[in-house]
Amino acid sequence: MLSERFRRTETKDNKTAKSVFQIGGAGAVGTGSIRGMPHLHALSDHGFGIWPFDSAKSPLVIEIYPRALTGAVTKGRWAERHDLLRRRFASQPPEMLERAAGSEDAFDAAVSALVMAEYQDQIAALTTTTDDAVAIEGKVWTPG
Repeated sequence: MLSERFRRTETKDNKTAKSVFQIGGAGAVGTGSIRGMPHLHALSDHGFGIWPFDSAKSPLVIEIYPRALTGAVTKGRWAERHDLLRRRFASQPPEMLERAAGSEDAFDAAVSALVMAEYQDQIAALTTTTDDAVAIEGKVWTPG
């Protein structure tokens, strides 16, 4: 079944998310997921909190889905990236916004960091999950 290829967090809040099990094709995130997951143990061993398995503590690792933070924008178009950055983050230095618009990856990174900064109080209040499925699958953080 198609739904078995997605974690609950990918189907509940992130309608366009790619499955962490997809290792080939457009937008595949599986290879990065497979390579990154073992590092979570090392980070935890070095004092990082890994949410939702741990309550928020500094430093903290959270899983994000950049598209959920950028909203509707055609990321392949510089003008749309640039326009969104200028409208949504007008208080940021223009030079930073120019660099962030320079590529899709830079755009995702900048928007993700800026949104997480806006919601730092919410992130600091994250607690350990009590949901059995989330304790196995993890969860994508989204603001609100």
